[in-house]
Amino acid sequence: MRYKHIESGAIIDSSSKIIGDAWVSLDEVKQKEPETTEEYVEEEIDLEEMTNKELEEFAKKEGIELTSEDKKNKETRIDAIVKAIE
Repeated sequence: MRYKHIESGAIIDSSSKIIGDAWVSLDEVKQKEPETTEEYVEEEIDLEEMTNKELEEFAKKEGIELTSEDKKNKETRIDAIVKAIE
């Protein structure tokens, strides 16, 4: 059986059962925990529908720095955001 130490995270294999509050049987944990999978859902964002201010706020939220050259018009803002994301 495999056991994991709660505090240190150390994992050991043992042919004997380990008794103690500090150890958890990984075989028992696997049986108790239902198998879950996380699904990645990509959010669709329409940059064309955003205003210039919304584009700048979106860029800031995503950590994208827009230069004064990028802020010339809506098209340059969108181009700068798309390039930064790719």
